[in-house]
Amino acid sequence: MSRAALALLAAVSVGCTAVDPASRPISTDASGPAPTSVLSPTPAAPDLVLELRRASGRAVGRPLRSAKVAGPAEGVRAALEDLLDLAFVDPERWRDGTFPGLAAHFAGPAREEAVRDLRRLTVGPASETIQEVRPSSASVVVKILADRAGHPVAAFATVDLAATAFAGEARGRIRHHGRYVLSRSGGRWRIVSYDVRGRVPDPAELRTERTTTSFLPGLPSPNPMVVLVIGSDARPDWAVSRSRADSIHLVGVDPATGRASVLGIPRDAWVPIPGFGTDKINAALVRGGPELLVSTVERIAGGQIDAYVLTGFEGFQAVVDAVGGLDIVVPFPIEDRFARADFDRGPEHLSGREALAFARARHALPNGDFGRSLNQGRLLIAAVSAIRDQLARRGTVALVPWMLAGAGHLRSDLRLQEMVGLALAAAATRGRDVTNAVATGHVATVAGKSVVLLDGRGLAMLRDLARDGLLSR
Repeated sequence: MSRAALALLAAVSVGCTAVDPASRPISTDASGPAPTSVLSPTPAAPDLVLELRRASGRAVGRPLRSAKVAGPAEGVRAALEDLLDLAFVDPERWRDGTFPGLAAHFAGPAREEAVRDLRRLTVGPASETIQEVRPSSASVVVKILADRAGHPVAAFATVDLAATAFAGEARGRIRHHGRYVLSRSGGRWRIVSYDVRGRVPDPAELRTERTTTSFLPGLPSPNPMVVLVIGSDARPDWAVSRSRADSIHLVGVDPATGRASVLGIPRDAWVPIPGFGTDKINAALVRGGPELLVSTVERIAGGQIDAYVLTGFEGFQAVVDAVGGLDIVVPFPIEDRFARADFDRGPEHLSGREALAFARARHALPNGDFGRSLNQGRLLIAAVSAIRDQLARRGTVALVPWMLAGAGHLRSDLRLQEMVGLALAAAATRGRDVTNAVATGHVATVAGKSVVLLDGRGLAMLRDLARDGLLSR
């Protein structure tokens, strides 16, 4: 995979309005069919018009010129305008009971889900009864995520629509609140994830009925994915990719089961490093950067690692603070003055500084570095839980601060679009479906160094996760 560029966040605010029927000219074509409604004469149902009111953006640490935002914003505006018009405003286009053009607005697995869900969330089933739909208000807020070069890769949109459906003397309210994630596919914006709540008229009595649906995609591939998560011990002004690794974890996700596993590798594990003989595994980062550390782990695990994510002390703190901290259950009292850690047993909400202290504490732990690695795994699981909880509360737009924080403080060979997909997949993983463990071994002295010799079980754990992304339970 190519190295991921730092992300740019273009925060685009898009307004959309329904054209007021009173402000539009009324057709007086005498050759047209006589009106079928028994209501007083009304103008033709208005078109839904999305107006781009403003567009602004920021790159990481600097403003993004409006010229970089205008094109992507217009693409999102046009795609959502057509989607709403098809779904709600023009029942004539639904009279054959199909969904003309709607499926094209969705990509991948979201397409099949949408065809089924949209029958319950649009005017399609009631189109034989509804004579017209008048939108009264509509709005959408879009945030666009782009790579360093300014190429858009994802958009997070929140849509609100209010309209009235007319059928003779009966009227029915239409409400639509949708949170969408769109990506660039085939030269256009397509929806890859959605969380929708709405109210549409009942076909029989034109009464309102509330319904909810959502779809979150898994990984882009149906195959398991294994990522090496690396924490460097780089201090301020040190290169994170040329310092010793302070924490090393294999994280595996299996989209077929929705399960995940986190396996810590002791930083002092005595292993062969390609091209450098045998040494502590954390030395691989110093000698060849994350790429050499990936090769080292692949050799001892006997499997391929799909990607890596790397950060240092400062970057880790900044990411945690940027996303509002992490909730964790401290398993036992921890007091380590060297790590500046002082925690009581029980639930804690950790700031960036506190999370770093929790991750580094080892002197007060029962199993030293093994216990510390297990605590670091607890933090990774807490991050997954935070993503899931924030998505549940705020919708997919909650991913934006995570992506922006990651763009500024993480290094990875994952493309930005792949990072978005992984974060969305995390939302479908529950805490009890994540296994947290540390590769086993024992402390020994080799060439005057205190090292960890991985035992047979520890090596088997590495091979187990590398094979299918999961640890056997």
